[in-house]
Amino acid sequence: MAFDKTNAVESLDTWRRQARVFFKRLGRKIDHEAVVDHACEEGQISGRYAFMAVMSCAIATLGLLLSSPAVIIGAMLISPLMGPIMLMGFSLSILDLAALRRAIFTMALGVLAAVTISFLIVRLSPLTEITPEIIARTRPNFFDLLVAIFSGLAGGYAVIQRKGETIVGVAIATALMPPLAVTGYGLAVGSMAVAGGSFFLFMTNLLAIALSVTVLSRLYGFGADHGSRSTMFQSAMVLTVFAALSLPLGIALRDIAYEATAINTVKDALLDPFDDNEARISDVSVQFPKREDIRVDATILTRTRVPDAASQLTAELTKRLGRPVDINLGQVLINEDKTLEAEAFLRMADTSIAAPLRAEISRLQTFGELRQTETELRAAIPFELAAADINADAKTATLMAAPHDGLSISAYRTMEAGLQTNFPEWKIRLVPPVSELPLINFDNGEAILSPAGEAVLGESIWALQHWSVTNVETVGYASTAGELRRFDNQTLAYRRAAAVAERLTQAGIAATPIGEYRAYRQTADEKQLGYQRFQTVLIRPGS
Repeated sequence: MAFDKTNAVESLDTWRRQARVFFKRLGRKIDHEAVVDHACEEGQISGRYAFMAVMSCAIATLGLLLSSPAVIIGAMLISPLMGPIMLMGFSLSILDLAALRRAIFTMALGVLAAVTISFLIVRLSPLTEITPEIIARTRPNFFDLLVAIFSGLAGGYAVIQRKGETIVGVAIATALMPPLAVTGYGLAVGSMAVAGGSFFLFMTNLLAIALSVTVLSRLYGFGADHGSRSTMFQSAMVLTVFAALSLPLGIALRDIAYEATAINTVKDALLDPFDDNEARISDVSVQFPKREDIRVDATILTRTRVPDAASQLTAELTKRLGRPVDINLGQVLINEDKTLEAEAFLRMADTSIAAPLRAEISRLQTFGELRQTETELRAAIPFELAAADINADAKTATLMAAPHDGLSISAYRTMEAGLQTNFPEWKIRLVPPVSELPLINFDNGEAILSPAGEAVLGESIWALQHWSVTNVETVGYASTAGELRRFDNQTLAYRRAAAVAERLTQAGIAATPIGEYRAYRQTADEKQLGYQRFQTVLIRPGS
């Protein structure tokens, strides 16, 4: 069937005529002069406007610092920003430059007052950590533009129809006031990235709402007496501004979607090189620096070390993500039951750590009575030594192990017990290489050591005693997870540190407890490292 161009053009002309008739009928039902007068009255500067702008932004700032959506919504209920922005949109429609100047001045005064009060509150507040509610308003995207457009259309309709203006004003304030509060926060903490991103979001929403009001008011016949030439100019201006806003916001949305997909891809692929069914991800952080490789930092808990896991993941993720990937992969060898019994030790025989040790133990058991000389003891040591002090006459041996990437403190302690078992008449002391002690985990909201935490602490005490360390600090952390928001997390962190310090003191090691909770950017770090990282205690050398 051939395409009939003539009929198509006639159909389009008919549709246009019907649309003009429809909108003319809509316009006849509206008292244009009364609507414009109302917009001018609401958009005027006044003491009430300035006061409510300050109060609204103050409440919004506190809601952002507390990461409380309910408080932020409460601030929107009293925001006065709908008045000047409606006047801005209608003045563009009827080409009233004097009204446009008044609207811009009123809006500028509200912006200045809002940013100032937000800046002062943050500078005086003890709570300055960046929260998810703040982060959400530092990176605008195309969806934010759509929210502003729909809010503007709803606001314009409510003003024209003189119905529901208060409710729609909340939606408009939601798009404007929180970004202003975040701008003040960014200036107060000295983060131009936060301040710039949030102010760009504010300007995007401001222009989108105002121009949406302009478009809707034109459809209702406002400014119709200016002729088709002014209509074409306004249409071109609106389209140009929307196109200019859409381009960077669309790119930002694309980047956000790519990063979310990439993070999920990384998490799905991290365990692929590991045949151990009990391997799991301890923590993972994915960063996307501009003009650089994607950076992945991850720790895998596994019973089997895979030497080339990082290279395998680099090749696989580079292929799947379409960008070069730089992976920093840590492998932590675990023994979940935390026992030093011989059966559990031998079950580790197939791993890269315990296989040579099991062979040595078997050989030692075969030659039981011949292991009492210095030569035999050296031959029985299944690891490389940095130094050794062996006294065959006194039957004492102090063995200082050389650094080895594949051996944990737990493995060295197990080896010492194995050697002591096979040389019962000797006093053997195995000193592991000095390294960072493992974090001691606590259950969510608890300050009492769990059985797993007791096991890790026991290994840490053993290492500190063998290193002859007599003074340490125990640094306690607390996460912001769930119900913990209602409690004093600084106190919880200290109580955890004190519980570990008490055990260390009982073991003869002086320990100073420290509670750390207000670390700047903790909430952002929790999103990358996981809440469990901040439900721990770190043992470090004393100052």
